[in-house]
Amino acid sequence: MGIKKIYFSLLGALLLHTTVQSQVCLQIDSLIEQQIKQQQICGGVAFIYHQDKVILKKSYGWADPGRTISMKENSICRIASNTKIIVSVAVLQLVEKGLVFLDDPIEKYIPSFANQKVLESKSDTFLLVQKKRSVTIRDLLSHQSGIASADEYPKQRPLFAQYGLTNSLSPTYATLEEEVIQIASMPLMHQPGERFSYGLSTNVLGRLIELVSGVSLDTYLRKNIFRPLGMKDTYFYLPENKSARLVKMAFRNAQNQLEEFSSPSFNINYPLLANSRYYSAIGGLVSTVSDLGNFLLCLLQEGEYSGKRIIGREILEQFWTNQLGTKTFIFGGTPSVNNFGLGVGLTTKAGQRINGASEGSFFWGGAFNTAYMVDRKRKLITIFFFQRTPFVLPWFLSQLERTAIQCVDKMKN
Repeated sequence: MGIKKIYFSLLGALLLHTTVQSQVCLQIDSLIEQQIKQQQICGGVAFIYHQDKVILKKSYGWADPGRTISMKENSICRIASNTKIIVSVAVLQLVEKGLVFLDDPIEKYIPSFANQKVLESKSDTFLLVQKKRSVTIRDLLSHQSGIASADEYPKQRPLFAQYGLTNSLSPTYATLEEEVIQIASMPLMHQPGERFSYGLSTNVLGRLIELVSGVSLDTYLRKNIFRPLGMKDTYFYLPENKSARLVKMAFRNAQNQLEEFSSPSFNINYPLLANSRYYSAIGGLVSTVSDLGNFLLCLLQEGEYSGKRIIGREILEQFWTNQLGTKTFIFGGTPSVNNFGLGVGLTTKAGQRINGASEGSFFWGGAFNTAYMVDRKRKLITIFFFQRTPFVLPWFLSQLERTAIQCVDKMKN
């Protein structure tokens, strides 16, 4: 009788898991296919992991607006700002090894930052004033350095253009070193630590990794993150034998039809460049949902994946702890209800209304409509990759996350 009870208990758990998996699949399918039908997207890839199992990994629609290439589970997408979490963890590896410290001034490693001034507005004019303190590595990780972007400070776009800092995914610089020299020569948008300003801070961190490790950012990430985690399709620049898997970028034309994006001022096919030595730490990586899933699963498992530890639990506690105090992060000029850690957004109690994620979940999105979310309390990871410009689908990405959360919560009831 005891064996029968155990058998039926296990069978019931399996059936419940299968039912939830089916519900997740059906609801996510419906939402994505609706957006494809409405020509909001050509297609996409979804990945959902919950409590030791991948419960959804599926491709939808097309990898090109012409509908000639089917989207595949291993289709390669530009992940844009989802690159930042990977670079941030790489910096924390250096912190853990004692090679750098979070509150070190950046000029300790890049002396040209020592003389950087701060832009201060006075009525209709601007003055250059002295910094009240140095920019630290912690400031760079939490985007409180004052090193911002033209998107966050549109009135200062001519100034960013003057320094050649308006487009860091398709730049005019041959190396990250060249760009960071320009960043150091440009005034800060505000005093260090004064507020959150999204932008070029992570490129400075990418250069820091190069200086401290003695190898290129690409080489460091490959050796210390990609290879240990089996991320075999994550690159800054794709090898020729994988280039056909890069998804085409779509935009909606004046007739609300999807077309392939192209622009003389921006090379959207930057991942296909040959022999480039410029590695954009703020957003230059391409990847698959499986690769990013391995990385996020490692973080969910407190730094360990398949018996390999890439980072320790203690430093991860700082990674997902609010660094902004009572401030919030501001994105595109709009204040958020959430917080920010050492490279990731953090769900607050107020922020739970956005997608229903547990307080303390970490997340971020990319400019081409990719997004990840890790709910540590639920042991849930969601990843959704689309390739559409501009960044117009955050509402939809949140809807997909909320749907996944609602489905897995039914397992408890």
